[in-house]
Amino acid sequence: MCTSIFTKTEDGKHFLARTMDFSFPLEGNPIFLPKNFVWSLSDGRGIVNKFAILGTGREINGNYLFTDGLNEKGLGVAELYLPGDALYDKENVEGKNNLAPWEFLNWILGNFESIHELEEALKDVRLIEKQISLLKRNVPLHFIIGDTTGRVVVIEPSGGELKFKENPVGVMTNTPTLEWHIQNLRNYIGVQPKQFSPKKYGEYLAKPFSQGTGTSELPGGYTPPHRFVRAAFFKEYINKAKNEEEGVTNIWQILSTVRVPKGIVIMNPDGEDYTQYISAMCLESKSFYFTPYENNQITKVQINDKLLDDGKVVIFNVPRKQVYQMAL
Repeated sequence: MCTSIFTKTEDGKHFLARTMDFSFPLEGNPIFLPKNFVWSLSDGRGIVNKFAILGTGREINGNYLFTDGLNEKGLGVAELYLPGDALYDKENVEGKNNLAPWEFLNWILGNFESIHELEEALKDVRLIEKQISLLKRNVPLHFIIGDTTGRVVVIEPSGGELKFKENPVGVMTNTPTLEWHIQNLRNYIGVQPKQFSPKKYGEYLAKPFSQGTGTSELPGGYTPPHRFVRAAFFKEYINKAKNEEEGVTNIWQILSTVRVPKGIVIMNPDGEDYTQYISAMCLESKSFYFTPYENNQITKVQINDKLLDDGKVVIFNVPRKQVYQMAL
């Protein structure tokens, strides 16, 4: 379970944001990886990042596993679960760049400046089914990618060559695939922000109860289709953000409608799914915003000259206890 959105402010800032909903404690924090960082693939190959990366990650045996992030060129990626529909090649394909699914995001951010540039390289990539040591299982992933041109695409592996799916809605959740979710929006064209008008039945004039009747058919569950519809609706109708600061506020308001508290979604025997964090990245300012489950404060990190010049890995440990702003 996860929800991702791609939004734009009136002054031209683009954001890629997501909730991370999962039962296994990922313990992610914002991490900065410098350009020319060398990391190891699961098959033993070494790979060098051309570009610096900032995103949500975790250190594992000297490598850094990312679940979302952006690079110094303004390309952003988030990976979400697609159980039952994500298909990988079973074995390495000769002559191709064979990657484990969880390595794909790092490879994209480390090597490409734009979606257009990435598209040219996809034909040489194959995602190979492998167990990730942290979870001890194969992870069925799909990917949402945005850049500073405003283009947003989705990659949903189906075995063999990877291809882009254009995403006209700018929303992604989980299974089913993107095409299904987009078609499903046709079931909700009657949902609207405005109050319904009174309607006459014989001599009786039925008036709406209180406020919000236009949203009475908006789905309220936590299934991927329900979250997709809610995210698309709130993203479409929320007052437009004028700038980056308002963009962050809007994102947190939109994603609050799909955020999963502990105890609400039980995944026997694997425990409970819950929103472990919310993250958002502004692709123009190279700013990364992060809120964990335990602390409602937003932490901001930015790819700046100091981080780029220092050339060091930096892990930003976000407080996991609630932080309060005391009134004066």
